[in-house]
Amino acid sequence: MPNAKVILSHIIDVVSGDIITKRGIDKRLPFIIYIFFLIILYIIWGLMVEDRMTIIRDNEKEIETLKIEYYQKELTLTGLNQKSKVENLLLQNGITDLKAPVDPPQRIFVNDAQ
Repeated sequence: MPNAKVILSHIIDVVSGDIITKRGIDKRLPFIIYIFFLIILYIIWGLMVEDRMTIIRDNEKEIETLKIEYYQKELTLTGLNQKSKVENLLLQNGITDLKAPVDPPQRIFVNDAQ
């Protein structure tokens, strides 16, 4: 078990900064700064990726909401396209002059008389 004086001297070396010169850390300082810089970049990169993923998730939720809205409107418009619905809407709006055709549509041929 280390002596209390040895532990105290190590603590004093760390606090005073003498540990850098006694252990030769000053020679390795550029490498330590480089590693620290890489760690900072890694943290920043991770935060940026999280922000992008949050934006992507929000956009996907918005797209799903818009798809549901689109399908609801399409269903409503498809329902309004039925012949009976159109006749009922015309009657509700007071337009009684329009009647459904009895004869099917016919093709009209035009001869080019030149």
